[in-house]
Amino acid sequence: MLKNVKLNGKFVQFAGATFVNIGSIIFGICVGWASPIAPILTSEEETPLPSGPLTVDEISLVSSIMALGGMLGAIVFGWISNRLGRKWTLIVGTIPQVIAYVFMATAKNVIFLYASRFLSGVAGGALFVVVPIYVSEISENSIRGMLGTILGIFYNLGIIIASIICTYMPFYSVPFVVLGILSLFIIFLVFPESPQYLLLKCKVAEAEKALKFFRGSSQSNEFKLEFESLKSAINASSSEKHHLSLQDFKPATTKKALLISLVILSGRNFSGIFPLMNYTVSIFKEAETGINPNVSAIIAAVIQLTGAITSAYLTDKFGRRILLLISLLGVAFCYSVLGAYFLLKHLSFNLSEVSWLPIVSLSGCLFLSAGIFNIPLYVMAELLPAKVRSTVTTVLQTSTWPVTFLMVQFYLPLANLVGIHSCMYIFAGWCVFEAIFVYLCLPETKGKSADEIVLALEGKVK
Repeated sequence: MLKNVKLNGKFVQFAGATFVNIGSIIFGICVGWASPIAPILTSEEETPLPSGPLTVDEISLVSSIMALGGMLGAIVFGWISNRLGRKWTLIVGTIPQVIAYVFMATAKNVIFLYASRFLSGVAGGALFVVVPIYVSEISENSIRGMLGTILGIFYNLGIIIASIICTYMPFYSVPFVVLGILSLFIIFLVFPESPQYLLLKCKVAEAEKALKFFRGSSQSNEFKLEFESLKSAINASSSEKHHLSLQDFKPATTKKALLISLVILSGRNFSGIFPLMNYTVSIFKEAETGINPNVSAIIAAVIQLTGAITSAYLTDKFGRRILLLISLLGVAFCYSVLGAYFLLKHLSFNLSEVSWLPIVSLSGCLFLSAGIFNIPLYVMAELLPAKVRSTVTTVLQTSTWPVTFLMVQFYLPLANLVGIHSCMYIFAGWCVFEAIFVYLCLPETKGKSADEIVLALEGKVK
């Protein structure tokens, strides 16, 4: 009987993590949209805009301006999430995405596209700050990692959807497909606020009711122990007894959690994943593989989704730390091979016999990058104490969006200046550095409670 109750509880948690991540599919579509659409918008013959084709500078800004919106979204919705709650912050955060696709469906010139992409970024900023926190706070220890990876799976699914619909559907039909998918988010309304947030607001009865919803029962000893542990953890972090202050950041474990979070979150940019996803078609064109670049991009996106699913399956079996290490070292190797190919091509070597190498290497990067992209989001939510979690996540996410903007905006000019091979080696260098840092500093958080993670940060638990 208890076994069935536990399975029911896990199903509810899985359903909650699934529907809260509908926005992840939409943001994946936003990111994947740029690669197949850019050549169309810059073409004199194919552009659907009444105002005519876009210039290189305009299409670069259309691709990258979403990151500036993400910075604003992270600030605004990160601040709101501590006041309005995780659930209603995410609901309000979908409104900019709806407006964004209305603008795209009625776009007459590049200004409409700037506004649309900026608002999509705002919604993305809310998504990446609040969703990992909400999912972490509703999940039990044994499946927390797996549920955390749903964000990455849905994000990559969105990229595939974008690659297909933007290649084979009319420009002005795409927004209606996206809005149809987004309408599924309405189902999330039936799920309650996270128990930890309710405890932070001293709403103990509501928190117990919410935890019962996500566990399926409030009668078992396991439930009672978990609820008491949550209350103790919240009380230990001072809950709402006083406002956030510098004293909350004084513990050595909190400082270590901050440093780890900063480095592994920065890796999502400095490992080169975002330029890779935004310019997949352009990279395949440059590689001259002999295969249609759009088809190659779709294949690569499917491989990336496969990597995200594999990462989700393995994260609660082998742990976050080992998977992140494998991802970093594997991506560094693939970048090195890709860099060598483009260097030899630059030196005019005949590479016709290994023309398949860029597809394999880039696909390998995208497959393995799932760990680099997904793991930091929920590891950060696991490492940080409850009281500072939302604020720190907001600050760190906010700081990464301008970097994303710069990486996407200036990747092409930098590649033209120093060569694609140099960019690949720079990205590989960061991956090696981060792998060393993770090996030395990141404790394993798999299956650990908040108290056990603190002990791991102190070095008292291997």
